[in-house]
Amino acid sequence: MRRLSRLLALWAALTLGAAVASAPELAVASPDAKIDQQIRPCFGLLLQPNLAHGCKVRDVRPKPCPRGTIRSKGRCVVPYNNGGYAYVSREINCDYAYPGQISDTLYRLYEGDVLTLTSTNGGACVDSLNITKAISIVVRDYSPSRTRPILIAGSGQPCIKIQPGVQYVVLDGLGIEATRAGAASCIVGRATEIAMRGVTVRYDGEGSAFDVGESRIELAQSTFIGRTRQPVVKATGTIMAADVEIAATAIGAALETSGDSRLRGVRVVRLGDWTGSSRTRNSAGFIIAGMNRQQLVQIDGLYVDGFSRGIYVGGGDETTLLRPVVRDSDWAVTLENANLRVVEGELEAVDVGIYAASGIVFASNNKIMGVMRSGIYADAGGQVRAVDNRVYARPEGCRALVTGFFNGELTCRPWFEAPELYRTPRDRARLDFDSYWPAPAIAAGVTAQAPAELSGPPPAGEPVPAPQQGGAPR
Repeated sequence: MRRLSRLLALWAALTLGAAVASAPELAVASPDAKIDQQIRPCFGLLLQPNLAHGCKVRDVRPKPCPRGTIRSKGRCVVPYNNGGYAYVSREINCDYAYPGQISDTLYRLYEGDVLTLTSTNGGACVDSLNITKAISIVVRDYSPSRTRPILIAGSGQPCIKIQPGVQYVVLDGLGIEATRAGAASCIVGRATEIAMRGVTVRYDGEGSAFDVGESRIELAQSTFIGRTRQPVVKATGTIMAADVEIAATAIGAALETSGDSRLRGVRVVRLGDWTGSSRTRNSAGFIIAGMNRQQLVQIDGLYVDGFSRGIYVGGGDETTLLRPVVRDSDWAVTLENANLRVVEGELEAVDVGIYAASGIVFASNNKIMGVMRSGIYADAGGQVRAVDNRVYARPEGCRALVTGFFNGELTCRPWFEAPELYRTPRDRARLDFDSYWPAPAIAAGVTAQAPAELSGPPPAGEPVPAPQQGGAPR
């Protein structure tokens, strides 16, 4: 009897255990339990985001090593024939870099990689970069200065050459110098897109500091200083620029846009190296030409100082100059075969403030100062639509300003006839290539304001101006 009771008790215990074991399955099968399981978060999701995939931990694959290297103990190294290894980093300290080290590293990097340059003790990498893939070059613990570049090009070599077909190139914070460039330009080539921010380029040669064509170009808070007879900045394509400074000895910028472009806060200043020479007499600050008829260009806050031809616009559908400032020029704004709007400008010129050789110029609310021939000129092929423009003539110049069509005859002698003489006292105070460096406000990406003498009343002794309107007959 006791044996039978023990068997019954064992059978009851087994039956109760089976019922308890099947309870979770019943709970999972219920709708509320299913929903609770789906919305319950995985523990450790913030520390290991890959838990989101089924709440399972997956190993994160490390970034592949550069080309020509292998991974050893978690580091990318170059294998030697004798069995040793050499460590390869995506960061180069230019204090200790050997000539050509950047090029060697770029060859091993993958498409879209980032290369970081450092220089804590003022050292510079000596190299001529040949970029054949999308790359970003940035700096750390470094800020550009006149005597402290981080990349120096060899004699007669370009600083950076971009091969056609490169998807993009990003340069951030670099100080680049090419003072023995010869006929080679500093940054040259063609890319789908090139972006430069906080970059300073010093160039001395027969080419250009920046010569990039058929690209989408974005420039921000960058400075180009050049001693050359060619344009310091030469570019074709779609151009976006903001807070850019150009210091040139002959020609500042020559742009040919192939799409709608916008420029803001561009400052062009002439250096004093060749002051008083024929190169000064033939100088030009800002040139935009060769455009097609399917694009619009807007330039806001352009500042040009010290060039014989301040701003030249030739070709294109429509170009707008908002609040331009031109100082110390012979012809402040020149137009050929285009539609140009000049609004709220301050133009200082010896001969003519606004000259329309052909095309149509719309001028309104401009202040034109110091002219000796005319505030606004229109040649036989040009038309002028002007309203509310003020013109201040020089006391020793033409008392009666000429308006209407330009017939080729002078109404008074040009003030600047001898190129061997300094034009104004400001010319004697100009900095040369070796001593020029942008002001801290410009280097920080803040556009300098126009000098006070341009925005104040006319100098004492000058006649009170009368509003000038028109030019060519409507």
